[in-house]
Amino acid sequence: MDVKIQEIEQRMLENKQTDTLVFGMGCFWSPEANFGQLPGVIRTRVGFAGGTKTNPTYRQMGDHTETVEVTFDPEAISLEQLLRKFWSDHNPNRPVYKERQYISLLLYRNAEQKIMMETVKRQLEGEQGEVIHTEISPLHDFTEAEPHHQKYYLKRFKRTTEQLMHHFSDETAFHSSILTARLNGFVREYGTLASIKQEIAQWNISAEEITRLQQLLDGLKW
Repeated sequence: MDVKIQEIEQRMLENKQTDTLVFGMGCFWSPEANFGQLPGVIRTRVGFAGGTKTNPTYRQMGDHTETVEVTFDPEAISLEQLLRKFWSDHNPNRPVYKERQYISLLLYRNAEQKIMMETVKRQLEGEQGEVIHTEISPLHDFTEAEPHHQKYYLKRFKRTTEQLMHHFSDETAFHSSILTARLNGFVREYGTLASIKQEIAQWNISAEEITRLQQLLDGLKW
């Protein structure tokens, strides 16, 4: 069964306004899976940001931090919701090792994001009664990490990945998919296949496309 996932998602997202949040909260594999399973999140990528080294790589990261880039639909999930999840799902005051690689970091793209980050941080500090040691800085650049770091947990299921790849034009499209973001979360035990199918049923696509996507999920070999 040939399901053109890439084309279906592109049509669904036509004329949709999106926003992007970049953050670091430790090793980037799990946060990508954790945020990728959220309804309203459109795309996730892992990479390096926050430093000055040009062309960073995983082995030569320099002063950059492992970060996750989350593209989202602000009508479905707000920046404030994502920020509160960011702070609730890691300890920003934990001891730091490996210099800047695993620091708690938020990178703002504009003044509005900076204000929201600082506002939510102050609110949480008031609620928790302690200072939150998350660095908030401007985003200058985001360098995408090597392909084997993208959708890391999903790719550990090689047979499933091979099945899914047949429905995308290339690996970049596979990495950019809403569906693969959800499945990467599922295999990391964030969410369930049933919840993914329920979400698909609400997508703004045809009934036939909904059925084909749900059947594709049912046919995956894990």
